[in-house]
Amino acid sequence: MIINNQNPPILTAPVTPLFIRMALPIIFGLLINGLFNFVDAIFISRAVGTDAIGGVSAAFPIQMIMISMSAMLGSGMASIISRRLGAGKDEEANKIFNSSLALAALLGLLFSIIIVFFRVEIFNLMRLPSALTPYALDYLTPIAAIGLISFCHGTMSDTLRAQGLNGLVFKLMASMALLNIALDALFLLVFEWGVSGAAWATSLSITMAFFYAAYLIKNGQHRIAFNIKGFRLIPKIHTEAVALGIPVFLSYTGFAMMLLMVNIALVSVADSEAQLLISAHGILNRVFMLIFLPVLGLMIAFQTFAGFNYGAQKHQRVIKVLKVALIASAAYSALWSVIMIGYPEYILQAFSNDTYLIQAAAEISRIVFLAFIT
Repeated sequence: MIINNQNPPILTAPVTPLFIRMALPIIFGLLINGLFNFVDAIFISRAVGTDAIGGVSAAFPIQMIMISMSAMLGSGMASIISRRLGAGKDEEANKIFNSSLALAALLGLLFSIIIVFFRVEIFNLMRLPSALTPYALDYLTPIAAIGLISFCHGTMSDTLRAQGLNGLVFKLMASMALLNIALDALFLLVFEWGVSGAAWATSLSITMAFFYAAYLIKNGQHRIAFNIKGFRLIPKIHTEAVALGIPVFLSYTGFAMMLLMVNIALVSVADSEAQLLISAHGILNRVFMLIFLPVLGLMIAFQTFAGFNYGAQKHQRVIKVLKVALIASAAYSALWSVIMIGYPEYILQAFSNDTYLIQAAAEISRIVFLAFIT
């Protein structure tokens, strides 16, 4: 799909049906992509055991912090690009993309170095139980090692989305998730590589998606393209992108810090039950993240829609799409609150047959989802 510079549908089509058409591919793509951690957790719990999922859960906040940095850069950049494209300023949009890609590469490499070299010290600071530490290290190391690739992949994916190419983004996410599931089955069930097998499945899937995204941008006749001369840091652009991406960063990082503090509290207070409770909290978080992704999809679709229309000075369309997005997210959140407060066991049983683990996760679910609609 090639976006025409002159009066594209995003500036003229009826707001509600267009917003739905924009949001659905993003939501489906996010859900398929969200199967990464969800399926990883099921495979690990079933193939390796309860302690293994506890170790992976302990590593998850560190992984989330990496994701939050990448998402901050990508979402902020996408907002600027959408507005520039909406205003017909394609040259500026290309400059923003290439400079943002340079920053993503730099930060991704920096995160990889810090986490890989100091991973043991990080888990010592978290006071992780010794039984869980080997699993946490096995999972985090391969994922942290590809920081440069994962950060750049996020930036390229957000660039496609900023152009309204949601169909391509969906194909990209779907390909990555399906490959991850296939590699999970191969590495855990056939090769029996344990937790490290799940991590390598994720890392290889992200790497393949990185090359696919680069191929789409390089060979597609789109408004954004690679320019090696523009691959440099431009502080003014990065400052604006970071400012716009801070809400996404705070959302992800806040969630990561909550997970981190809960794990530390469980180790301090629960003592002998800490390993079980960390595992229970971990599988619930996988469910929570998958349920939350459609809300994130609505937010992303709103950001793209609002960015284009704000850039084109169509403020009434921005106000209308905000109302549609709020109503849709509130209704969806209310439905899942009822399910996860009343009947969480039916979903949590996918992870394990351990009665104590499922009961503990269900009790946590009933507390967490009391505030989900907010």
